[in-house]
Amino acid sequence: MTYPMLACLLLAGIHVYLGIHVLARKVIFVDLALAQIAALGAVYGVLLGYDLDGDQWSIKLFSLLFASVGAFIFSLTRMRHERVPQEAIIGITYAVALAATILMTARLAHGAEQVETLLAGSILWVRGSTIVATAALYAAIGIFHYRFRRNFLLISHDPLRAEAEGVSVRLWDFLFYFTFGFVVTSSVAIAGVLLVFCFLVIPAVIAVLFADRLSARLAIGWVIGALVSLLGVIISYTSDLPSGPTIVVCFALFLIASGILWYVLHAADKAVAVLRVAAGGVAFAAFFGLTLLFEKAPDRDAAKLLASPLKNERLLGLHMLAADSSLEQTGLEKILLLLTDAEAEVRGQALRLVIDRRLAAALPQVLALLYDPQDLVREDAVRAAKVLGHAGITPQLLAAADQEEDEYIRVELAEAALELGDPHGLLVLIQVMDNGEATDIRKDAHEHLSAHLNLDFPFHAELAAAANDSEIRPFREWWEKHHHELKWNPRTKIFSP
Repeated sequence: MTYPMLACLLLAGIHVYLGIHVLARKVIFVDLALAQIAALGAVYGVLLGYDLDGDQWSIKLFSLLFASVGAFIFSLTRMRHERVPQEAIIGITYAVALAATILMTARLAHGAEQVETLLAGSILWVRGSTIVATAALYAAIGIFHYRFRRNFLLISHDPLRAEAEGVSVRLWDFLFYFTFGFVVTSSVAIAGVLLVFCFLVIPAVIAVLFADRLSARLAIGWVIGALVSLLGVIISYTSDLPSGPTIVVCFALFLIASGILWYVLHAADKAVAVLRVAAGGVAFAAFFGLTLLFEKAPDRDAAKLLASPLKNERLLGLHMLAADSSLEQTGLEKILLLLTDAEAEVRGQALRLVIDRRLAAALPQVLALLYDPQDLVREDAVRAAKVLGHAGITPQLLAAADQEEDEYIRVELAEAALELGDPHGLLVLIQVMDNGEATDIRKDAHEHLSAHLNLDFPFHAELAAAANDSEIRPFREWWEKHHHELKWNPRTKIFSP
């Protein structure tokens, strides 16, 4: 939870400031357009053979190049008298970029998942190295904007005065959109297009409602952006909901509440205003209550639902199978087929059903899913391997651990191998203790190791890898000396020489 929360603070910090500029310029959807252009660049990089997760810096470079082109277009299309509103140009650009993204992803094996990832983001799984790099980038852009704050504020709030004072509006427009493109490129990679747009616009809108001075607007926007996004992260994490859409909905609800508060505070008759708000709430609830009368009765044929082209219907079919205590062989076969479904959510739900029903026949597919492109699916696959596995699969678990980039999943793979009696999982844990990126993961690896091995060597997970050499050395030396003679006690689940 630490990294997602830090990411929220970073995103709120830079986007609230840029959002105030965007509102002043009346180009509300420029962030959405630039974000979509950056996403288009990422998809283009994937089409050229780069991996969205494995080649992150190359993908970011493609996103940045595309966003820079967008910045150049937006700086050129700003007309003095706005015969054609710039927002129209921005809207057209967004629509074209989105259409191009969909067309390009149609050529990819998991195109729908790629679009979903780019739109919704995965802020819950942001890495520590990404946080550090993003903080450095945002700091550099913040310093640049602070150094030239007069020019940026002038062209945003009074471009005619800026021109009269000899400021090159086109040049500073380009610099604004260009630095904006840098921010968006990093933000989209962390949070997705939709959440980036909300970070930019909603806190700034609320701040503009309640304050006039720039400093007050920034303070309000930063507090709201940080608190609401942190609330969304917590809800997403505890309720197992997609992080991006959850935070977006939290922002939307807070915006509605802020709008109602502003209306009541500025009403001539506050009592009447409160009554109007209450009446509106009742009408809103009544409208949606009435729509429930038209709810369509669900199809109860699980076999038909599992074969549906619609993801939600396949998920419903899996839920029906999960509730069916007398599952027949045909149902089991369909579950196995859905383990290779194109949708990650379906694969994950099928894996959870495999775990609940302990379907041993699914073990080959489970082992294949240890290499799934989606982190959540790989986590479910590890859990399934623990339930269905036997000592014969530990080489495959350890091979997957060697290739796993997510260190938390790597620890779980090592734990699965240990639970099945293979001591080589201890070496994986020692490697994570030595080279783990985060303090929490190094601590987690040590706790898993201590649960299966009685060693008294000191270990301080909070120390950086370089400072940890002296503490790691005894673990490595012990492993080299004893790993050939370790015996597994299935009752105590402890290895001993």
